[in-house]
Amino acid sequence: MLLLGDDGKVRSNDDLVFYNQPSGAGGAVRLRGKTSTVEGQHVVFTDVVDIDMDDVPDSVERVVLAASLDGENGDRFGRLDYLRLRLLRGSDAVELLHFDVTDASTETAFVLGEVYRRDGQWKFRAIGQGYDSGLATLAADYGVDVDVDEEDRAAPESAVAVEEVEGGVATSGEVPSVTTDTPTAPPAVAVRAKARRSQTVTTKKRMPARRLSATTGRRSTGDEIDPGWQPARLFPVAGIGGASEQERRATSALLAVVGSVRELGRVLTTRFGAPAGHVETFVEVPFTCGDKPYRPDGLIRVTRGQRTWTALVEVKTGGGELGSDQVGAYLDIAREQRFDAVITISNLITAADERHPTAIDGRKTKKVAVHHLPWAEIRFRCQLLLENSAVADATQEYILREFLRYLDHGRSGAQTFEDMGPRWVAVRDSVSAGTLLPTDKGLPFVIERFDQLSHYLCLHLGGLLGIEVVPHTNRRVDVSQRRRDLAEELSRQGTLSGLMRIPGTAAPVTVSADLRSGRVVCSVSIDAPRQGRPLTRVKWILRQLAEANGNLRIESFEQGSREAARAELLALVRQKPDVMVADAAREIRAFRISLGAPLGSKRGTGKGTFVTSVVETLEKFYEEVVENLREWREPAQDAGAGNGSPPEVA
Repeated sequence: MLLLGDDGKVRSNDDLVFYNQPSGAGGAVRLRGKTSTVEGQHVVFTDVVDIDMDDVPDSVERVVLAASLDGENGDRFGRLDYLRLRLLRGSDAVELLHFDVTDASTETAFVLGEVYRRDGQWKFRAIGQGYDSGLATLAADYGVDVDVDEEDRAAPESAVAVEEVEGGVATSGEVPSVTTDTPTAPPAVAVRAKARRSQTVTTKKRMPARRLSATTGRRSTGDEIDPGWQPARLFPVAGIGGASEQERRATSALLAVVGSVRELGRVLTTRFGAPAGHVETFVEVPFTCGDKPYRPDGLIRVTRGQRTWTALVEVKTGGGELGSDQVGAYLDIAREQRFDAVITISNLITAADERHPTAIDGRKTKKVAVHHLPWAEIRFRCQLLLENSAVADATQEYILREFLRYLDHGRSGAQTFEDMGPRWVAVRDSVSAGTLLPTDKGLPFVIERFDQLSHYLCLHLGGLLGIEVVPHTNRRVDVSQRRRDLAEELSRQGTLSGLMRIPGTAAPVTVSADLRSGRVVCSVSIDAPRQGRPLTRVKWILRQLAEANGNLRIESFEQGSREAARAELLALVRQKPDVMVADAAREIRAFRISLGAPLGSKRGTGKGTFVTSVVETLEKFYEEVVENLREWREPAQDAGAGNGSPPEVA
């Protein structure tokens, strides 16, 4: 996909969305990955794409949907059985229209269509423009900086957009969907080009929620051998002495893997503007700046054709903090050497829309970019590649698994989110006593830590599932305003809450910590069926919670009311479903399912801590509830029904 401004060009190379850069526009446009299905003697390839129209920045006027094949292997769209773009309604995957490309011949790239703004609304236009010269020409036409060489396998093979359309106009309010039936192919072609062929984009509703239990159980540490045997480790943690040695070893291990495992190297560098090329890494490279010697922790160099991208790397492990003077000096060195970026790595988790955590003179970043990469995100990217079997070479996959095991060890210094900060206890006690004021000096620090915890929860759960979980936030509200809202919520209500979107699930998940009652609550709201009696709708939600714990809380909401009409424990509702019906004459429009648990009070990690209680409750709630919930879909009308009334929901 290409995200275009009002001049018909991409705003930057970040507006090219493909498998090495799977999201754009701050996450509003996301490529979910490739799948394939066998239909008779053919193989249909599928890419799943989400576009949240409410969150697409105002500066993006058009989303171009394109597909390409690897011309070096002799692939041409004319060899495929068909090439089709389908537009589906996001709520129930009903096809609204489709566009078939029937005259494909020697083309290796196609612009299939585009979603564009007109008079404040989103519309769709079919195009069907082919390119014999491949993706490079197509991308260059839209302003993408493309270097063509033998590495062009990194180019996006296809991108198909997703939109919900009513009468030709896309409406806002939910994540819409489009399918592109890119072609079914004869077996001989499909086998050769299976990983590189164009795809069919399916709706989000067709992607099943991943099972947390199966995913976590599949990972092996390699220690299940004779307990008396000690496995050899590629990255051993034994012998790590002080903090400086821990930092040097973590830096060397990270950069060695980035340079060795092609997929990880590209995932971590292309997001910062590097080309998808050959990655080289170095440690402790000496420089001078103002007659003073400096030795940055590392250096990454990426080459593709005639283009070279270089970044200095500064690494901190454990509780190490980044220094403004040091980062500023590295920016000066990078500017003098005409490098492209400085990348800092530490255990500090930052939001996607947050500035660099270190105070930096803005003049130093005019010619050199500065980026921050948390260890938690590096761990997540490793998990994502492994869970989706995205590393092609078996040896490189082994290296990546060993590196992930190294990161998971306590001595590596690459910590998870482990501490709510030194101000936590005082603020928590003030909330419990009812004395917390909006002017409390410790309040901003606690709010910042909780915002970071919300992002860590997304990385943690996404790593277990092998998918990208993102915070469900209003992208028109910046990080400062979001934290002010959190501070107001805590001072007035005594609660801290966050929302996350999990691909393939029925609705966003809310995680709320009530410091006054000492409870953590995870909840999800789901629309009730739009047909059937109130009791029938209650039984519909009960069937989806058949295996869930009876301690879950269920609330029913009636049409026209924001307050819950009934709230009972699942165990009682199973015995007496009618207790959820307040008025048989009023429709139940939605249900909310919640799981509560004691909230840990300690600031660190381990048993009885705040962070651990939140993480464990979220994992349990996802496994018992979220992965089992499915949205209601309107059944087909019964042709034999003589009274014309809508069928009851079974």
